Amino acid sequence: MTLQSKESGTKSSDEWMVSDELKELDAAESELMEKEKHLTLLTNESFSKMKEVSKINRDLQNRIKSLQELSTSLNRKNDELKIANQELERKTIHNNQVSLELKEKLEHVTQKEKELSLQRDFLAKRLDETTQDLVKAEKFAIIGELSARLAHDLRNPLSVIKNTMDVMSAKQNMKIEERLQHIARFKRAVQRMSHQIDDVLDFVKKTEMVLHDTSLRSIMDNAINVILIPPNIKIFLPPNDVSVTCDSRKLEAVFSNIILNAIQATNDNGEVKIRIIDIGSNVKIEFEDTGNGIPATAIQKIFDPLFTTKQTGTGLGLSICKNIVEQHGGTIAVKSPPTIFTITLPKNMLQNNPKNSQTFET
Repeated sequence: MTLQSKESGTKSSDEWMVSDELKELDAAESELMEKEKHLTLLTNESFSKMKEVSKINRDLQNRIKSLQELSTSLNRKNDELKIANQELERKTIHNNQVSLELKEKLEHVTQKEKELSLQRDFLAKRLDETTQDLVKAEKFAIIGELSARLAHDLRNPLSVIKNTMDVMSAKQNMKIEERLQHIARFKRAVQRMSHQIDDVLDFVKKTEMVLHDTSLRSIMDNAINVILIPPNIKIFLPPNDVSVTCDSRKLEAVFSNIILNAIQATNDNGEVKIRIIDIGSNVKIEFEDTGNGIPATAIQKIFDPLFTTKQTGTGLGLSICKNIVEQHGGTIAVKSPPTIFTITLPKNMLQNNPKNSQTFET
């Protein structure tokens, strides 16, 4: 009993020792497992780090490759820049040479321009002198032609006056009817001379206009009253009237000249129709005759000074008419057949063109 108890007590002590060892083994195993876990974790972390390092290494390799390519590209660009710089230097040298040549040529051109300017001034002076000489010659030619024509035209009415005076002197006891016929011849000759002299004076001397509001009918009536109208001529005046701002004396001369031409175009046997057409701010005056008309070649020159289709006449009448109409800011035209002279005038030339306000009377 005592021995058995003793053996039992000894066995318990061994068991305790085994149990402690087992605990130690368990603790060691646990520690090893913890270390294994830790080692595994470290391994995993190391593997992850290695992957990151590998990625960084690849990125670095790519960047090194890019830098190498960039370096190669820069070297190529540098070589190209060197070549371009060499070409630029060559072109600069060439441009400097060209600039030097251009400078020399510019100096030459400038010298030539100075020479040409001197020549131009000289030629301009010569041209001006020649032009003045030609103008003088033309003026003398016009004066000569006008004088010859005026002398020729005045000679005929003077001959009429002389012959009439001779006849009247020879016949002291002349009948009153015959005497009146000779006096009428006197008047026609004097009127013809006066008309020709007035044409010349109106052509060579331009006077300022005296403007006032006047009816066209009154101007026409005054124009007709100064004309000797043959018995076989009928003049039809317009039924209407328009007032215009004008120089009535000058327009009267225009109307009388055109009416007289119309009478002569009919060979003192026909009709002259005058029309007034109101067209708003303007007015048209038409003079139509029943004559044979004007040749097409003459219409183009009919308003030129000294141009005439008549045996007698200065050739200044229609030129003077044109100048007067244009002074009033109007126009004059002619068409044929039938022959119609058309004058277009502004009703108020001062309103249309204030520059023409020379003298205005009310």
